[in-house]
Amino acid sequence: MRICPGCGAEIPDGRTAFCPYCGRELVDLSRENTDRKIGEVKRAQSEVMSVPKKLGLIVAVMLLALFILLALVVFFDIPEKVKEAGTRREMDQLSGDMQKAYEKKDWDKLEQYLIDECEVYLGSPDYFLYRSAWFLHTYLPLFDEAHRAHDTEEMLFIYEIMAEDYDMRSDDIFFSVYGTDEEIEEALAREVERETEIMTEEGLEDEMYKLRR
Repeated sequence: MRICPGCGAEIPDGRTAFCPYCGRELVDLSRENTDRKIGEVKRAQSEVMSVPKKLGLIVAVMLLALFILLALVVFFDIPEKVKEAGTRREMDQLSGDMQKAYEKKDWDKLEQYLIDECEVYLGSPDYFLYRSAWFLHTYLPLFDEAHRAHDTEEMLFIYEIMAEDYDMRSDDIFFSVYGTDEEIEEALAREVERETEIMTEEGLEDEMYKLRR
């Protein structure tokens, strides 16, 4: 049966879609049509209700994955290892800079690293190694020049620098932390010994040993 929503007439003929009395579109009140409409509403409602469940499942899976990831990060100490790897790369870069300058005998560049930018390069395990090399290149001729000019004040100043650098090696911890080069280490030891002999010949033993207390 169809009911006209305009005039309320009952139209038993299901073949027509419009009311023969007022011309309005008819409302299908048949059981088949009603059941179909009810089924469509139920399906739509079921789909809507399933969305929160799906979202909840997705969130739960994401949280579980995040938990597992955090557990792995903590277990394998990943942040610390990443930090250590970054630090090693940085230290290798600093050491590489100084090594290149030393091998090229670019003493001005080495001075820049060791003196002007010491707060950066001091973190390299090879800092004192190349500083000793720079000391030998820079102060050895200055010491000899001061010796020829009998400038004892300058001799003592340079000797103090070289002796302090050499005396650092007396601590076993030094070699466990900082890099070494046999050639440079031997050259430093020879130079300190040579300057010590010259200072002794000049009668500067007391002043010399005061500097090394």
